[in-house]
Amino acid sequence: MNRILRSDEKLKGIAKPEINPIDIIPIENDDILIICAGFEDRAVEAFKRTIALKKIFHLIVIDYLPEVKENRLNDIVDICCNNNIPYTVFVYDREYPAGIGNNLNPKLTDNGKRIFIDISGMSRFLIVQLLVYIFSKKMNFKNVSIIYSEAKEYPPSKEEVEKEMAECNEDLTKTVMFLSSKVFEVAIVPELASVAMHGQPIRLITFPSFNTGQLVALRSEIHPHCFTFIHGIPILDENKWRMEAIKTLNNIDSIPCKEEYYLSTFRYEDTLNMLIDIYNTHNENEKIVIAPTGSKMQAVAVGIFRSFMEDVQIIYPTPVSFLTPELYTLGVRQIYQLDLDALKLPDDQH
Repeated sequence: MNRILRSDEKLKGIAKPEINPIDIIPIENDDILIICAGFEDRAVEAFKRTIALKKIFHLIVIDYLPEVKENRLNDIVDICCNNNIPYTVFVYDREYPAGIGNNLNPKLTDNGKRIFIDISGMSRFLIVQLLVYIFSKKMNFKNVSIIYSEAKEYPPSKEEVEKEMAECNEDLTKTVMFLSSKVFEVAIVPELASVAMHGQPIRLITFPSFNTGQLVALRSEIHPHCFTFIHGIPILDENKWRMEAIKTLNNIDSIPCKEEYYLSTFRYEDTLNMLIDIYNTHNENEKIVIAPTGSKMQAVAVGIFRSFMEDVQIIYPTPVSFLTPELYTLGVRQIYQLDLDALKLPDDQH
């Protein structure tokens, strides 16, 4: 007799769709484009290029709180007004992120229209929330596409990091801060809670970052029994030094009871398959908690995984501030599209 496969086993067996380079989003009339009014160049690049198609699509703009003056909401609204693009603005409070799906346009669940989610200027936690919300309403990812703009430059530079690390070695009271600083608190929202049994030891899966306060906050808030660290391997050789620098800054080697993996920051399918394997290994004896603090494409993997696996909890240590928004990333190297339609269980049941 054939054994009935679990959801994680079915998900592992699905052929993962490929991410493909594009120049312009292939949007059609009445389709939906979701973007964030972020401060990076790449936050609005795909949207600006798509205007040239002269299609009348609906734009959903997510505006952030707390306010960052460099955010580009006014630029986006001006472009919409000048090109007769209907738009809706929703506010996403990073400090109080629960329930974002409850405020979004009901058209998100209309199976007849394609939903393009431009994650380029989007918070990692919001990426996960959106994917899980859309999946829960549609019970699939039909007509859902991810748009991702790869930046040309990813500060800080190697020289800046080495200088800060040397200064910290000389002054043990100094705190290293790059890109973002501190943490509001660890965000825990009802829609990403777990149905796993309480009282189990917690395994925290997380992605170390330049904001060392994120790992500190996670450790102090949820007191994990064991850790799984997924270290991000940058897509460009010139950036691969970042992985070891981040590992050193977070003092990963000193943390007991851990396992470590090294995965591409770009190939979402590597992270997705690894999450399935980790779940398969540990889920029976531990509660799985994931903090998607890695790359945006790794956050996509977390969102897909959580959409299928409801007994996994997602939390997020939300940064308080961005130190130099105008230098967070620079330029746009390439835009990519990932169509999620094929990601469904073989029997099309959740």
